[in-house]
Amino acid sequence: MKLIDNYGRVLKDLRISITPRCNYHCVYCHPLGMEMSDPPGTVSVADVRHFLAAAASLGMDAVRFTGGEPLVRRELPEMIAAAAGTPGVKDVAITTNGSIFRKRHKELVAAGLQRVNISLDAVDPQVFRRLTRGGDVNVVLDAIDLSLELGLHPVKLNAVVIGGVNESEVPALAAMSLERPLHVRFIEYMHLNNAPFDEYRRQYVSGAETRRRIEERFGKLEPVETDPSSPARVWRIAGSQGTIGFINSVSEPFCSHCSRLRLTSDKKIRPCLLTELELDIAPAFTAADPVAALREALLLAAGKKPKQGSTLPTLRERVMLGIGG
Repeated sequence: MKLIDNYGRVLKDLRISITPRCNYHCVYCHPLGMEMSDPPGTVSVADVRHFLAAAASLGMDAVRFTGGEPLVRRELPEMIAAAAGTPGVKDVAITTNGSIFRKRHKELVAAGLQRVNISLDAVDPQVFRRLTRGGDVNVVLDAIDLSLELGLHPVKLNAVVIGGVNESEVPALAAMSLERPLHVRFIEYMHLNNAPFDEYRRQYVSGAETRRRIEERFGKLEPVETDPSSPARVWRIAGSQGTIGFINSVSEPFCSHCSRLRLTSDKKIRPCLLTELELDIAPAFTAADPVAALREALLLAAGKKPKQGSTLPTLRERVMLGIGG
């Protein structure tokens, strides 16, 4: 069975946020001074197990655990094991800042982790520290090395490009794809942190401009065949082992191919990242038959998924940290 929305899009990818907490404070995700904790009713291991059973029964076969920073959640290995053990689920991944990956990698891999997306917005230590408000880039680079050693392919690196902050880092980040099979993905800065509008407009850098910087340094990029439902358009520097991806959510929205639904850590389904629409499905988790109730909730969410979201600067009720990556 396939879960299909009203616009013919097949929904197969789940993003499950398991905490709004994060040990980094990245400028594009985490408004300064904003601290979040796991509220009462935060999604549990049993909740994840039931939700995945319902989703897999509708043909959703890929799950990525996000946050906040999912590795700060003690129960993450149990959640990964629940996903890996769900019939029909083929892909189990996490999005992480990598800061405590070495500390926890053995239990994550043993639980069934298959893939990692690691946030890396700069390789220069000072630029990285500024972006993350205190992070150590060497710890993240170690997590990347370890992920490759563990065979968690493909290892994807996510870089949000912000004008006046890290756009000069683009060539160095792209170069990471040359000698190793790393998939470096450049993401347009979206207004999901409620930054002042004028500041956001000054700092927005288009994917086309980022690509221009890369081609000035490395020559014309070669196209790589890409799954249409993937948010990234993928290219390769000639002769490189890895790839370069562009997620141009603002300048080239990919809504017509979106295959994702999001579950927030406080048990709301978000059919679209870029709208305020959320469905509170907490009661379904305590129903007599939670899998059946959650299945109905997923069907309802698919029916409410909008044709497209809005990337225009606007004050949002929830910033990225609370929604989940």
